[in-house]
Amino acid sequence: MRVLEVFEKAGLKPRPGQVEAAEALAGVEGDALLVAPTGFGKTLAVLSAFRSSGRLPVLWLVRSLELGSRISGDALRLDLKPFIAAGRARSCSVKTDDPEEYCLINRSRCPFFQNLKEGVPDLFYTSWEEIPSHLCRYYAQDFYIAAADVVVQNYRRRVVGSYRAVVVDEAHNLLKPNIVEIKGLGEALDALDALNPELGEKIRGIINKGVASIDLDVIEETLIVYREEFAKGSFMARRLLPLVRFLKAASRGIVYREEGKVMVALPPWRPSIGPRIYLSATIPKPIEDLFQAAVIRVPSEPRKALVVGDVTTKYGEETIWGYMKLLSSLKKRHKRILAFATDRIIVKLVSVIDFLDEKPPDDWRGLAMFNVFGRFSEGVDLPADAVVMVGAPFLPPDVTERLRKYYYRMGIDPDNAWWIPMVTATLQAIGRATRSPEASPEIILADYRFKKFAKYFEPVLHIQDS
Repeated sequence: MRVLEVFEKAGLKPRPGQVEAAEALAGVEGDALLVAPTGFGKTLAVLSAFRSSGRLPVLWLVRSLELGSRISGDALRLDLKPFIAAGRARSCSVKTDDPEEYCLINRSRCPFFQNLKEGVPDLFYTSWEEIPSHLCRYYAQDFYIAAADVVVQNYRRRVVGSYRAVVVDEAHNLLKPNIVEIKGLGEALDALDALNPELGEKIRGIINKGVASIDLDVIEETLIVYREEFAKGSFMARRLLPLVRFLKAASRGIVYREEGKVMVALPPWRPSIGPRIYLSATIPKPIEDLFQAAVIRVPSEPRKALVVGDVTTKYGEETIWGYMKLLSSLKKRHKRILAFATDRIIVKLVSVIDFLDEKPPDDWRGLAMFNVFGRFSEGVDLPADAVVMVGAPFLPPDVTERLRKYYYRMGIDPDNAWWIPMVTATLQAIGRATRSPEASPEIILADYRFKKFAKYFEPVLHIQDS
């Protein structure tokens, strides 16, 4: 079936360029990268390519399951069977702070798991949420995954079944580290001190030094203490949980501190199965070659961005007073200003911020500022009159040095570690205010270093002097 017939059979009128992009994808046998602007309809284009070529089932990986309903809806329009699969944290019916640990210890006697012996309904479900709540939804999913044409799940969830292709949505996330803030660590360490003072002291040393790797013996010792408390149903297990999560993350990431916060940078990755179809709206040309895939790029008009070059010298020596003057001036010219920065800079600008790391109301006015590596830096629509990058979001030097090693293992030139996370984070942050094709906020890059890296933003962003 030709791609155009797929659209016609579904009663859909393809948008300009969708059929051509889908046909190009259908003709690629190996990995492919599709770069198309927001609003193009990448999901329908990809699904129609699979429908046309018969390359099913397909695994669709997303950073957040919030995207699942949109992908599922488009699949249904093309007469495909979708299923949204969740991890234990979402799907477990047991009221527990740690579903993974509960399942490890209690699965054989869990009433929800036991109910699976009676079988699961032979019905058409499109999501784990539709599975009856008296069943273990996590394992019941496997039955519906096996019957699906399109399985949507988080990047790192276990893979069940075999697939003809793997789609990686928002593929720009793959080459930059995922920054995670560890909260509640102080209370967790206090709890560990009460149970095992020597181990607590050892872990505090690890956090303070920001060591490159965590000794597996330390992780195992902590897990033994935690599991003993968890098995007893002790309240201490709940207090220890942030520490357990920290150690698991730190064992495969980079630990560092920023403004008193303990952070872990989880390394970049690629799916181990293929062929892979990478999707993004914001991958500039200098990055596309690193995916080692056939590139299908839908032309789009680059957005213009102005560089304010007299406000920064180098990492750790930002001119905070210059930032304050710039933001105060913008507040006089615009009703809604969206700003992004690292915590290192944000803490020094609190006096001019109206909304800090919270989604403002629909009728908001003023300055809303967010951590450039935080949860509001991607996947959220935040219309504004101006969007400002307050400083170029380079990673701390020690994190970048570790990232170089990860890139080397992936077959990528380690020198790219200096600029790829900065460029990717910048484009994603700006995208919060430019998700609609009609949106035209003033884009300001408040750091002279943006000009030095201008070529790495093309053709998504065209950088000019202010």
